[in-house]
Parts: sequence; C-alpha cells; structure tokens
Amino acid sequence: MQITVEHRPSYALAVVALDANETVVAEAGSMVSMDTHVQIETSVGKKGEGKMKGLMKGLKRMVSGESFFQNRYTAGGAAGEVTFAPTLQGDIDVHELNQGTFFLQSSAFVCSDDRIEIDAKWGGAKTFFGGEGLIMLKATGSGPIAFNSFGAIKELEIDGSYTVDTGHIVAFEDTLEFSISKFGGGWKSFLLGGEGLVCRFKGRGKLWIQTRNSSEFGQLIGGKLPPREH
Repeated sequence: MQITVEHRPSYALAVVALDANETVVAEAGSMVSMDTHVQIETSVGKKGEGKMKGLMKGLKRMVSGESFFQNRYTAGGAAGEVTFAPTLQGDIDVHELNQGTFFLQSSAFVCSDDRIEIDAKWGGAKTFFGGEGLIMLKATGSGPIAFNSFGAIKELEIDGSYTVDTGHIVAFEDTLEFSISKFGGGWKSFLLGGEGLVCRFKGRGKLWIQTRNSSEFGQLIGGKLPPREH
C-alpha cells in the first residue's frame, strides 16, 4: 500500500494505491472516489475480533469525535485506487508506523493500513479545558497512516522541551511525554480571554502542528451567523 498526497496544502487529497487483496481503513464519509472493483465493508471492528469488542471500539470512537462505523476498502483480485479527503480545509500528511505507537488529535484520522489499530485514549481530567486535548486517538501497528490538519501542517523534531497551544496539536510520537498547563497569567488570563491552556512536550521525537485552530475558527464563524428562527 502506498499513500500519496495531492493538492497540498489547502485542499489536500489522500490517494491510496492498493495491491490486489489489500485493505485500507477510513473514517466514514471521507471517500472521494475509487475504482469500480474495490469492495466496501462497513463495520465497527475487524473481522473475527468479536461483536462486543467491536461495539466498544465504536463507542470509544464516537466519544472522541470520530464515526461509530469505519469503512474498509479492499482491492479484490486486482490493484486499485481509492481517494480520501477530510471535512475541514487543510493539509494531509502520512506517517509510517513500524510496530510503533502514534497519537493523533481527535479529528485528525483520515485512513490507514488495516494492520493499524485505532483506539481512543483518554487524556486525563487536566485536559478537559484543552478542547482538542481532551481525547487523543492512539494508533498502533505497522503500515502507513494518513492524518489531516486545519490549515497547513508543520513537522517538528523535538529534542528537549517544546510548548504548543492545545488547539494546534495534530499528532506526535509516543517517545514524547506531555502535560497540560495554564499559559501566561494563569486561570484569570484564561477565563478573561488569554491564551488559555498549552501542551508542554518533553523528550525526543516528532511533533506535527497545524497553522489554524478549528475551535477558535468555529467560535468566530458561529458568532457571525444569524440567529435561528423558531
């Protein structure tokens, strides 16, 4: 399987080239186009793992902001191509896992190799006020995984410590430790319109951030919309 990205950075499209009988897993509703012979299966979990386990995975995805169901696209009998795009305008990047662990912002997952397990990871009570930091997706296994951002993606190599606003985190490797804390003037600054909360990373590893904050953008647009008529 190969995942390439086209139309970067504002309107990115993930193009997945599948060998015969290969399967790519994607967020429901993200498919743009595909070869006619590619077969689609909608489910909450993988085959053979049990209904209860699949149900729990689906519920955890819902809590994290993802879809209850996932779609599996298999190129039956011959090589095929499937393309995917996120809902928000922005970029897509691809990371190759090799029996490793990778953390994603709750809405960043686009698609991945079927060998990769996607699970919701509770970030802890401290992250409640961090918006996107509340729940992260945990990806484990081997193969490529594509993830999206709101705005452009900037990849950083961290060696030491680094601070990021919680709304700008896209993904990071599990070699980085992180903690959520107040920024600047403390809770008073946060409540009265300050920078709010930030994530402080420590260690060595890769970190991906986005140039726009979807929560802040939503609040800006929401405030300008006309009131609903009852």
